[in-house]
Amino acid sequence: MPASHMVMWCHLVAKRKGVGLFCMGAGPKTGRPAAMEQSCHLPPTSPLHDTLRQCWQLDRQAEARAHETIIPKGLVEVIFNLNERESVTARIGTQDFQLPRCFLSGFHSVPVQTWMPRQHSLFGMVLNPTAVASIFRLEAADFVNQCLDLTLVHAPLLDLWHQLLEAASFAERVALVQRWLLPHRPELTAQERFLNHYLSSPTAPALTVPALADQLCYSPRHLTRKLQALTGMNTEQTLLYQKYQHAVGLMHATELSLTEIAHACQFTDQAHFSKTFRGFTQLAPREYRRRKSHLPGHLFADVA
Repeated sequence: MPASHMVMWCHLVAKRKGVGLFCMGAGPKTGRPAAMEQSCHLPPTSPLHDTLRQCWQLDRQAEARAHETIIPKGLVEVIFNLNERESVTARIGTQDFQLPRCFLSGFHSVPVQTWMPRQHSLFGMVLNPTAVASIFRLEAADFVNQCLDLTLVHAPLLDLWHQLLEAASFAERVALVQRWLLPHRPELTAQERFLNHYLSSPTAPALTVPALADQLCYSPRHLTRKLQALTGMNTEQTLLYQKYQHAVGLMHATELSLTEIAHACQFTDQAHFSKTFRGFTQLAPREYRRRKSHLPGHLFADVA
């Protein structure tokens, strides 16, 4: 059976510049060609550890168009649309648009809908939240719940897009973006490192606003200003968002009941959990669990 017709996992160790990669690929469980996914996580020893968390690539070739719903995932991603044959149509809220060649996506509080052509390719890099502000001089208000064309903000990204388009492999693309990022990497403070870790770890212990402010040696007001710039949310909203993210993770990683998940994520009760989940996803938790795919946060359906 061809590799593209089965689910597969592989380890890839890249000797280039000492970067170790963990890669995952997944194909369809049917005989029809579909998507091939690859991802790699940077090790803590990487000089880019404070900047880049992960790279991923999606290559799709199928008989039918597909509709994808992406619920809020709490990630800040620079995504390169490497599809030149057909456009990818998307919607955030009531705004319809076509994906640009390079765009920034992060900390959405509503789902993103995309209609994918039969053949397309995307390459993405997941950045630490504080890196976005340093590299692109942007705050969350500039990109949350919208699709920001990054080539209009940072013109050199168009050159990088062309290089990625010509690259022969996923590993080569990972090396390209790492070389591009190295001279742009920020020098972070201890507080910025803590915030990056906290925002990327939804399973971290739930904190109160005063407790989180104390850990950072910030006043509650200063903490809200920081989080508003990074996530577009105040501190209370960010803490609730973290609970929601933890719940999504438990739906994929465990067989816990929804009541048990609500308790584990420290929601007041299941009604509070359900209301919060609907507020971010426009879906009931039970419906998301029924429709969930192998990729947390992504729901797929074929389109005739």
